[in-house]
This record gives sequence, structure tokens and C-alpha cells, in this order.
Amino acid sequence: MSLVIISFLAASCSKAPETFEKVAEPGKAPDFNLRDLQGRALALSSLRGKVVILEFWATWCPPCRESVPELNGIYKKYKGKNFELLGIAIDKGKNAPSEVSEFVKKHVVIYPVLVDDKDVNSAYEVSGIPAMFVIDKEGKVVKSLAGYIPGIGEALSKEVDALL
Repeated sequence: MSLVIISFLAASCSKAPETFEKVAEPGKAPDFNLRDLQGRALALSSLRGKVVILEFWATWCPPCRESVPELNGIYKKYKGKNFELLGIAIDKGKNAPSEVSEFVKKHVVIYPVLVDDKDVNSAYEVSGIPAMFVIDKEGKVVKSLAGYIPGIGEALSKEVDALL
């Protein structure tokens, strides 16, 4: 049983292909209303008019940890420029919020982090993490990436620049 769980975790948490995949037919990003680590509610629809990057991740995922410095850089670069970056932790269980809070403090995550209610990653059909979705100002998912690639910050900058 534990071998099955380890195999699943290894398969679902991985390095990525070399680039973002363009979404063939950009569709409306599924709306959600989740709470941040301070308990404040945030609806994706409240960010309409901004370019948004969603990153689905978990505290137990090594490539997710690797992405934090690059995502912090993107957040700093575009903060206040019709842009938002949201980390959505998919950790489960009653201790998930405290585990996610500890991770955020330990790894100095500076962008907003929300805790998934189990429905949001399903709505986005997340099959591996980290998973990123680039959403344009009209609220449409235009690019996606499953996994982590070194230099993700540069790739994300190009995507954001093209949409701003």
C-alpha cells in the first residue's frame, strides 16, 4: 500500500516539459471562492481585468519548493501592474491550513496563498503539481503548465508581458 502511495506522489509531483502549453481554445477560468491563510475569502472573479497566474502546489512536493523563489520574483516584478499570482495549496486534512502556513513561513512565500477546498483543483483538471494556469484579463485560461522547469520565472515573464 505504501509503495502505491509513494508511486502516486512521485508521478503527480514532477519536472515539466520545456514550455507552457497554449490552450487550444481558451475557455473561461472556473471561478472559485477560497480562503487565504488569514481566513479572508477571495473569489477569482474579483480579479477580472488583471492577468492572473494560478499555481496549484503542495507542501510535500519538492518541485513545488523549487518554484517558490522564481514565483516570488514574478510577484515582485508585476505587483501593482494589473497582475495577481495566487498559490493554491492542495494539501488535505484538518491540519492542512497550519501545515501550509508553516511552509509559507519557512520558504518565505510572499504571494497570496489559498487552501483548496478539494473542488478547485478538480475544476481545473489538475493531474500533476506544480500546475500553473495563466489567465488573461477577460478571465480566460490561455496557457497551462504541469510540473516545474528551471527558469520558470523567465517563461512566466514573457507570458505576463504579452497579456498586460
